[in-house]
Amino acid sequence: MPRCIFCKSTEAPFTTREHILPESLGGKDWALLPGGMFCDTCQNLFGSHVEQLALGDYPFSFLRVLLGIPTKKGKAPWVSTGEGILRGSPLQGSMGYDPSSPFIPGMDRGTKTQLRLLAYPVRPKMICRMLLKMGLETLASDGSNDIWHARFDAARSFALTGRHDLPWWYIQHEDMGQLSTLARVMTSEDWTNRVKLSIAEPMEQVEAFLFEYLSHTFMVPLVPSTIPPSIAELPKPEYRIFRV
Repeated sequence: MPRCIFCKSTEAPFTTREHILPESLGGKDWALLPGGMFCDTCQNLFGSHVEQLALGDYPFSFLRVLLGIPTKKGKAPWVSTGEGILRGSPLQGSMGYDPSSPFIPGMDRGTKTQLRLLAYPVRPKMICRMLLKMGLETLASDGSNDIWHARFDAARSFALTGRHDLPWWYIQHEDMGQLSTLARVMTSEDWTNRVKLSIAEPMEQVEAFLFEYLSHTFMVPLVPSTIPPSIAELPKPEYRIFRV
């Protein structure tokens, strides 16, 4: 019998396909969640209120432009920097740029020559909710009955509603030098080999979702957890912790 892993409903419609790795990050049929595990109501809520905001934030917006991953409607990805617009290019690893007026010669306010990019998420809460969603889907995709255990109810509720009484956090690791190299040498057919979604226990009795995406790695606990000192002391900026 179909049963939604988020709201646990058995009554809602189950008519749409769900990609554990969002299509806007390159998720294809290999990333599909088995049918009957994600109801239409929850999928619509996540798509319009969580994923859209998370994927439009750093680093996902920048990664989509750099890789040239088109939107669901087939349009080139783009991101506004505040100093112009970066656009995805058919030539992977290249970007188009529509400058704002300070970068256009002859404009009254002069000409700038250095483009600044905000390398920090504006909505870390939405990214955390999306990562929790992907983590629970990854757990469910292996056919384990653990997905229904009450210890994951807090993650279910926070991912779906954004409400939480206990602390949540995620870790982001990035290597921009490696990303620049990979974007130039990889083809669209083989970059997905560097995408991995898995469940691990990096800390004692704490199940966590690990999301490896080219040169970026994200980790979020699937149960509420405090941050051990060993993680809090990770070097920056390569490792960053976002509390929500």
